[in-house]
Amino acid sequence: MPLTRLPCACGFVWLLAVVAVAWLSELKENETISDVKLCRKALLLTKDNFRSSIIPLNIPKMFQVQTAKVSGAIYSSSCILLIINGNIYAYDYEDGSWSILLITEVFITNIYAEYCCYSSDYSCSSISNLILVYAIGGPVSDAVIYISNSLGFDFEELSLPQLKLLDGTFEGIFFFHSMSKFGVLLKNGDTARFAYIEPAKNETWGLPFHMSRRLHMLNLPGLKGFLIFWHEHRLLFSHNSGQLVEDIPIKEKKAVTHESFGLSGKSIYAIAGYENELAVLTTDFHFYYGTLGLLSTSLIKITEETPVTNGSAIMFESIGNVVIVTAVKDEDDPAYNFVVCCVNMQYVLMELEIGLKSCKAEVLRGDFDKKMHILDMGETLELSAKLVPQPSQLPIPIVTVSNPHSLGFQVKMYEDGYTFDGNTKFTINITLMQQHTSGRAHESFISDIKIPSLSTITLDLIERGMSCIDLQPPSGLISIGCNWKKKIIVRRDLTACMKKFLEPIELENNYTYIIEKGSYDPNYHSRPQENNVDLTIMYDYEELGCPGLVYYNSPWKPVIELWEETRRVEVVKAEFVLIEIHGLYTYNYSMTVGEASCVSQAQNWSSVIDASTIKGVHAWDRQNYLSCHENHESAPLLWPNVEYQVLGGSTKNSIIFDERNGIYVFLVRVVDPFYSYCDLTTTFSIYVYGAFPKQTLPDRLVFMSMLGLMLILLWLGYVIPKLSKSERGKK
Repeated sequence: MPLTRLPCACGFVWLLAVVAVAWLSELKENETISDVKLCRKALLLTKDNFRSSIIPLNIPKMFQVQTAKVSGAIYSSSCILLIINGNIYAYDYEDGSWSILLITEVFITNIYAEYCCYSSDYSCSSISNLILVYAIGGPVSDAVIYISNSLGFDFEELSLPQLKLLDGTFEGIFFFHSMSKFGVLLKNGDTARFAYIEPAKNETWGLPFHMSRRLHMLNLPGLKGFLIFWHEHRLLFSHNSGQLVEDIPIKEKKAVTHESFGLSGKSIYAIAGYENELAVLTTDFHFYYGTLGLLSTSLIKITEETPVTNGSAIMFESIGNVVIVTAVKDEDDPAYNFVVCCVNMQYVLMELEIGLKSCKAEVLRGDFDKKMHILDMGETLELSAKLVPQPSQLPIPIVTVSNPHSLGFQVKMYEDGYTFDGNTKFTINITLMQQHTSGRAHESFISDIKIPSLSTITLDLIERGMSCIDLQPPSGLISIGCNWKKKIIVRRDLTACMKKFLEPIELENNYTYIIEKGSYDPNYHSRPQENNVDLTIMYDYEELGCPGLVYYNSPWKPVIELWEETRRVEVVKAEFVLIEIHGLYTYNYSMTVGEASCVSQAQNWSSVIDASTIKGVHAWDRQNYLSCHENHESAPLLWPNVEYQVLGGSTKNSIIFDERNGIYVFLVRVVDPFYSYCDLTTTFSIYVYGAFPKQTLPDRLVFMSMLGLMLILLWLGYVIPKLSKSERGKK
């Protein structure tokens, strides 16, 4: 019987499946709800930790589900997503409503999601958006997988071309955020292994392990890649997302140890896992407890009596605290009551005589524990930890990361004084950097630098052991990606309001201006459009403020500043592009592609918009930008004399305006993919001045008029003096 709590909610909502007929009749295989023998009778939901009686959930009759069979369930926002008879349903436990999410011809058997509780930052909170549902048991090349990036409310079929090239029976697919890769579990005969798939790259493989029958997987919280695999007579553990899977040793008595659970002769009834802990109930009602680590994973039998009966469920309430829940039902009452037993493992282990070694450390803590840190492109991150050994002990600390393909690190450890008891204190300094800048990894080992990724970092002790329950290894999440606090601002040292070209009062009061029909292209191709009409634009003073002031005949390039919240970081020197958001094209670039020393054909707004599915000012970004200073076989240098429409970087390219006075509203975006993972973009306005007014008459008419005026003046210059002399002669 499985028992689980709402992720990141400290026991606010719990899900209990009690033995029986219609609901959970198979063992679950996802990581969020404990993978144990599921119930035959009811699905129960509590919001008060089983203090009150609960009536089982019932699926509405309008869904026409006769015998409801649940094969999987996860939490998603305020809903529980359930696989009922091969389809996906949602139950909203806040308003008590049901909905259908996915009906397919394929009989869905499994549902998978991960959760992040380190931070409310989008890099963390968005992890639970991704949900996978699929059917297992067939050839991997025929696997049908559905993916949702919207908490399960919109599914589409997942296409991974690499799956068509794999052999074996499809036993599951998972997205391990701590590796930023899909993990596909494949079975061939009695052997299984993981294939890891990263889009646009070849698959990599984990080591094979024995798998004679279907295993169920429990993905422990913390995103460290700790996985538990099990069936009735087998219990395995992986500390690196399935790359290495090994049996967990079992310690029955002081001198009796079994290398695997199967050798102990016991059968697993229920399991529960926490970040670094594992608890197991057996069918003969015995209780096992263990800790998980690199070199210290094992289970011991708890000889004390525990209130376990057929129908009990188990889970961790917090570190070292196990909860055993037993449902009790009166035949005349539809509601269930509960017997709840809390077990403090620290106290229990102290009472056992099993030869546990004392914990080698007195203090082990890190300033990164339970936190998320962001590592943007090219940055480094400094972390710190403290270690205080017990007297006469020499614990060996070890730093691990879950995604070494993306995250590199350097560690320095030194003595840093003494405690009041005279114990030596050690400081551990950890410097994190992107793996591609560490200089310590082969190019084939490094993941794609342009794609954001995640990794956890953990500081543990080699052979930490069960006696260190209250000394849990500090662990944090590193987001190698965008720092959402970053933004760009265009510097405005001189504005049109300062020089009285415009007044703030008139800009605030629904100020409008005209864009001439021959000056803009709504398709952003800088071409005249016959059907254009003069545009009347309402100026957004609240967003844009007073426009910067630019002289029309002076080469100009905006100065872009990078800010982090209220702190100015630097002036951006990376490559960026800009475009007038209303389609104005009365400006040119000072350099051509050849003058910019390009070795391949440079992109421009027209070519990017034509090639993109996004039509408009957002078509060009860091995802599709290609630097012309690198060789690209698909874009040979054919037209060196066209405008080079990229600013910044190593060139001195700038903007030169035509003879047109007025307001321009630009969108500017940093497109250099190696500057930041963020989409650094903003809009700003300028006022161009100093241009002579455009003539409204045709050139020929103006020429003829000027010529006629000159002839008249010459004639008058000849006639008037003669008339004056004639008048004087008459007198």
